[in-house]
Amino acid sequence: MKETFNWTLFLQPYELAINGFIIKLESIKQQYILNGKKNPIELITGRVKTPESILEKAKRLQVAFDDIPEKIQDIGGIRITCKYINDVYYVFDLLKSRKDIEIVLIKDYIKEPKASGYRSLHAIARYHVETIDGQQPIYIEFQIRTLAMHLWASIEHSLKYKYVRNIPENIRTRLLKASEITAELDAEMSYIQAEVEAANGLHHPVEEVLKKHQDSELEWGINTLKRGSL
Repeated sequence: MKETFNWTLFLQPYELAINGFIIKLESIKQQYILNGKKNPIELITGRVKTPESILEKAKRLQVAFDDIPEKIQDIGGIRITCKYINDVYYVFDLLKSRKDIEIVLIKDYIKEPKASGYRSLHAIARYHVETIDGQQPIYIEFQIRTLAMHLWASIEHSLKYKYVRNIPENIRTRLLKASEITAELDAEMSYIQAEVEAANGLHHPVEEVLKKHQDSELEWGINTLKRGSL
């Protein structure tokens, strides 16, 4: 079946969804700018996994071919990059409030970083794509991170491919140390942001934003479900 499978047809709803969400999020970003409000979004990118990448992940996770649409949850991905940590959670709240998606799984690697040092906020959402055959439900992964987190993750990602997911121990140790440094940078920049906003009469203390999410579950959901890498 895999040999005759129509990947172009299978991936089209994901491409429609990702392109649509890039436009929607860019519009939100412009609304903040045009209204003279603080813009929480720096960059928006998206991608759809290649067939090769999908099959590699399915093999690695032991997912049957027919189960790929439901169990490979990041075939379509949107990445939103922010300046500050509290902007990450603010954008996440914007996503949660949307009526066109249903958040079904959250993985907060900011509060609970991966053992490698990876930090980012991931949210899996169910979305219904309009096609000529009617609505088709798919899953989209939203990754929300700071610029510092993105720098670290981009370097680690390239090293994973260079070493075929077997990064030497000494480099892994240095990457972990670098992750700790970026976490310190994010924290310091957030406190600078809070001081600047306080001086301008605004009130968005970092502690309040983080506390709002402190007790949220790191992972929750119901049935959980990348042409490129993200």
